[in-house]
Amino acid sequence: MSKRLCVLGDDRLFACEAAQRAARWPDLSFERVQEDMGADLMTGYDGFVISGLGIAPIVEIFGELSCLDMPSVEDAMSALDAERPLASTAMLRAYTRERLEATQAVAVARQLRVQTEAPIFLASLPRPSTQARQTGGRETELAQLAARGDGPFVSAWFDRMAGELCADIGVHFLPQPRMSLTADGMFTKEDYVSPRSTTGAGENAAQVNAEFACLVIDQVAHALKTCSPA
Repeated sequence: MSKRLCVLGDDRLFACEAAQRAARWPDLSFERVQEDMGADLMTGYDGFVISGLGIAPIVEIFGELSCLDMPSVEDAMSALDAERPLASTAMLRAYTRERLEATQAVAVARQLRVQTEAPIFLASLPRPSTQARQTGGRETELAQLAARGDGPFVSAWFDRMAGELCADIGVHFLPQPRMSLTADGMFTKEDYVSPRSTTGAGENAAQVNAEFACLVIDQVAHALKTCSPA
């Protein structure tokens, strides 16, 4: 049975060739709508996909604070020397939750959950490309965390906390596909970045290509088969 999905946010995550989409996912169709559409116009969809939740808030947190679970932290003194004082796990969890709750993507997900019982998927924004390491801003912060050996910790922290928050509000979190990430989880592999991509400094995200879109659509297709309405 065909599934009609509504996309809110950046629909470039689903930008693969129409013929390829029809051949690979004949029972899925995606329609992008405005986020301020009324409840009456949101009916008739079998699911909703929101794109817009990125790792940027987590990078900012761990650019300022650290914890003993991070590979780069030996003890409290080393953390102070690096100007990233130690914080408890409870504090970091609360701070992370606060920052993620403040994002537009989570606000849209909460509002939508009230309006529909259909499955809602919140897709992670792609990490910046590996070439973005040299551009400054948040990309530099990612590169610094990766250089210290903290990349896997920070990446896993974001995916875990985003997943927990989404579960709490009744939506499904879709992390960035693992095969599209560098080994440390901090950057998008160049194989999945559009040749026309900018550095993504504004959103801390790369512009991705059709190969990446296929991975995300595969995620949505699999999730639709395994989830049930709220």
